[in-house]
Parts: sequence; structure tokens; C-alpha cells
Amino acid sequence: MEKEIYWSRFAADFEERNTYVVGSGDMDRVNQAVASQKNLGDVLEFGCGNGTYSKLMAPQADHIRATDFSDEMVTETRKRLKNLENVTVEKQNCFETTYEENQFDTVVMINLLHIIPNTRLALKEAKRVLKPGGRMIILSFTTKGMGFWDKLFMLYRYLKTYGKPPESAQHLSPKSVRDLLLRTGFTVDQVSLLGTRSKAVWALGKASD
Repeated sequence: MEKEIYWSRFAADFEERNTYVVGSGDMDRVNQAVASQKNLGDVLEFGCGNGTYSKLMAPQADHIRATDFSDEMVTETRKRLKNLENVTVEKQNCFETTYEENQFDTVVMINLLHIIPNTRLALKEAKRVLKPGGRMIILSFTTKGMGFWDKLFMLYRYLKTYGKPPESAQHLSPKSVRDLLLRTGFTVDQVSLLGTRSKAVWALGKASD
């Protein structure tokens, strides 16, 4: 399996960097939305980063497979979440995982969809491994709905923190995420923007039978 090199550089302090870029107030709103999801069952998380959201979801899940394509992120998450007995951390490619069809109750993609090169392929893989009627949870940061100066200052913070964005980076919107879900076999329960100064697309759906 090939190696991820862009995000792996930031594994040790990824959460702190994201909070600086987004802002603590809007990051708190994002975290609250994730933590509020109940009865998640068996969860597959694509792009777990350093385990921030895995930890938030763990109390509401029977079991979480927290996966990432970065060796460094996997190592960091295993270290940070070693005391959570219902979390297993694995390296996986979100476009082609090793899991069986209809295996999970919930698939989660947080802070991922806007940075990967093939969003439809990742969602198709999520649909494959979800049980019929299984839940899809997406949160993806965006500039949609942000004011001019908020965009400018966030761009400055991003460049200062991460440097030039990866070539696959894109700006998603509630409409584009809704369309992606519908085209890849999901029904859509909710799509909205979270945040005040910084924004994130928040989407909830279900795998069609």
C-alpha cells in the first residue's frame, strides 16, 4: 500500500492545528454536532486523523474502526486512544477497504471529503460496507457561506499552518454534498451549514436498500 505524505507531517498536533485554522468557537460547534449522534452501533470512520472524532463518538458506539491512510495518523491515534476498548485503529484506503459488504451500522467521514481526489468513489465504498438503511455522517469544512474577511483570515491561518493545500482540495457546498449522496445510493435526511465565522457542511443520510 502506498504512503500518504501531505497530512502525515502533522499527526502529533493535528487537532491543535485544525482548531487554530477554524477557530475554537466553531470547532466546539462541530465537536458538539458529532458528539450528539446517538446509537451509532458498529462504526467505520474514514480519515480518523489523530482520533479526535473517534473519541467523541466512542460513548455512543458499540465499536469503532477508526481508519486512516496515513501511517503516522494511525500510530498517533493508537497511542491517544489506547484506553478505549471499543475503538480499533487500522490503516485503510477509503476508496477500497478490506471490509465485507453490509458490515457496519454507521460510516463517518469528518474533515475528509473536501481533501480527497475522488469523493464519489469513497461514498460508493461507504455504501458497499453499510448495512441497508445504515447511517452516513459527513462533516466537511468549506468556505461556502463565509464572509469575505473571514475567508481571507482563514486562508492566512491555513497557509501558515499547513502550507499550500493538496491538489485534490475542493470547496464543497450543501448542494454538492446532497447531490453526491443521492448519486451514490443514499437518501438524505439533513444537509446544512454549521458554524458562524468558519463553516462546515453537515450531512446525515442513509444507505438505500
